Amino acid sequence: MQSTISKESPVADTRIKMTAFLLLCIMLPSSFMPEETVVKWLIINTLVLILVLGILYFIWHKFKFDIVRYYSLQVYILLMSIVFYTIVPLFKLLNDYYYFWLIALATTVIIIMAHVLNKRTTLSFVNKKHKKLAMILSAYVMVLIFVGAVLSGMMHTNEAPENTGVSILFYLGGLLFIVLAPMFLLTKSEVDKISENLDNF
Repeated sequence: MQSTISKESPVADTRIKMTAFLLLCIMLPSSFMPEETVVKWLIINTLVLILVLGILYFIWHKFKFDIVRYYSLQVYILLMSIVFYTIVPLFKLLNDYYYFWLIALATTVIIIMAHVLNKRTTLSFVNKKHKKLAMILSAYVMVLIFVGAVLSGMMHTNEAPENTGVSILFYLGGLLFIVLAPMFLLTKSEVDKISENLDNF
């Protein structure tokens, strides 16, 4: 359901400069892990940043009179951009290992499930007493254990590449943003509906 847009409403602040600064702070260290690929990934990550800012400007132009909707979409794009920058270093390090495919599969499943279950995740935050929050947190912990076990196996059977520890921390932080980001795709009316019909979810 689309939110009502009125040209008499206040115009949303694009916040593009702030978003660019935040992403730049994450993009730079992401590009330097590992250092051997820094030039290549500085170029790739910079192009991704430009693309993200272009998408944000397009969305602002479309929803600038619908402040709530624009800001929620902006947060979604910001979080998913952070996800990209935080998971890429680990994928670069695992590129020559078969663990790459295990992590890639797990990450893909998490992204899909986070979007499919975004209403239930939102419900958990709207109604903090709801049992779904405990289930989601439990699932997140299980994912962390799985990923940790896979990475631990890789590090024990092979000489751990440089920056492996930092890359793992980046990746685990990215997983949390994957879970949170899809909630911001919901419109205000959808969130209100969830709040009014807690027992139906």
